[in-house]
This record gives sequence, structure tokens and C-alpha cells, in this order.
Amino acid sequence: MGHIHQKVRLRAEKAATVRMLVDTGATFCVIPPRLARALGIGRPRRFVTVRLADGRRLRLGADVATLRIDGREAPATILVGEVKEPILGVEALEALGLVVDPRRKRLSPSRPYAVRLGGYR
Repeated sequence: MGHIHQKVRLRAEKAATVRMLVDTGATFCVIPPRLARALGIGRPRRFVTVRLADGRRLRLGADVATLRIDGREAPATILVGEVKEPILGVEALEALGLVVDPRRKRLSPSRPYAVRLGGYR
């Protein structure tokens, strides 16, 4: 199928538009420390231990950022770690209502995107 990349607007304290690798094997988004600092994530609020595909465990900083893709916007967990390129994980894809379309090699809507405002019942 090849790799799929997506232009994503990330917003924490500051904002940046970056090209991210879509990784359906990654639960969370992972960004390098330099990008985290550019977004104003100097010191992550908390740390989590994650298991990598090769079985190793790694402790990474964790924070939250808002992601925007093609007019869809949602908060997502952002892990800060030494990656060659920013990774877009499935938690963010689900929150945004997007899935990988392998034939077209791009992201496509999995459901209509709507935000319902108002009180809870």
C-alpha cells in the first residue's frame, strides 16, 4: 500500500502545520521534542510507559493538542519522543472521524462530522 502522509494543523499553546505519517499501528500521535517545543509543550504534563512494536518499553512525555484536518477538529493525546517524522495515530483518526482509504492512498471520512452544542441531559 505504501506510506500515507497527511498535512495536520496542531495546536497546543502555539500552532503549527506539519506533515505527519499516518500509522494505523500506532494508538497515539508521536511528535519529536523540537516540534513539541514549537507548539509550546516544553515540559509534558505527564509521562506514560508505552510498548513499541519490537516489544521494548519506553517512557514518553504525554500532553494534549487539538488536531485539524480538512475542516475536522478534535483533541488528541500527543506523545513526545525521538521519531524521524511526526506520527498520526488511530486515536486522533477516530476522534476526527477519518479512516485510511488504501485505494486512494489518503484519509477519508468514516462518518459525517458534526459538533453538537448544548447542555447534557
